[in-house]
Parts: sequence; structure tokens; C-alpha cells
Amino acid sequence: MIKSELVQKLAEHDPHLSRHDFEKVVDAILRAIREGLARGDRVELRGFGTFALRKHAARIGCNPRTKDPVSVSEKVVPAFKAAKEMHQRLNPTSLRQQNRKAARASKADIVRYVDA
Repeated sequence: MIKSELVQKLAEHDPHLSRHDFEKVVDAILRAIREGLARGDRVELRGFGTFALRKHAARIGCNPRTKDPVSVSEKVVPAFKAAKEMHQRLNPTSLRQQNRKAARASKADIVRYVDA
């Protein structure tokens, strides 16, 4: 969703604030993320996810057209990791399966200790 659509959706949910106010809020959040990453900080939005920088080492790549080796310099790229709450919301069935496996594993540990 692009920024203007996000601002529009937010403005529809709260009649007390104007669309312009929501635009300022969204801009402030995005600016804080950009500035934090520019400083090399990790930026966490609770319940949503974490933005961080990842370094990719220099390497020898391949020009796909000519197949000649090409030197690719080191670079830093932004990365996003979804928070557990966001992951659960997006993948409700996979987490249920993980919880079942964890419950089975803990029961198996209890049985081992009782038998031992």
C-alpha cells in the first residue's frame, strides 16, 4: 500500500483528525525509520517488526549477458523482520502447528524424566 492510500485509510477510521494530520504522522514515522537506519541503529516497531541494516561482503559476480566475472563491492542494505505478533496474524495455521510440536516435545521430555 502506498503512503497516500495508508493516510486515506487512517483518516477514514478517525473523524477527529484530518487527512493532513495523518499524513504528518506517517511522514514522521517513515522519517524516524530512515534516520535511524542512516545512523546504523536498529528500529523496532512493537507488534509490527524490526528494521535493521545487513552487510553484504564484496564478491565476484557474473555478468548475465556476457558471463564475464564482475567485481561487486561491499554494500549495506536495509532488512525487515516481522514481529512474532505480525507473523502469527499472517500465518495463523503454521504457528498452531509449531505450538503442537512444542507441546509434544515438552511431553516427551517429561516422560523421559519420569522413566529415568
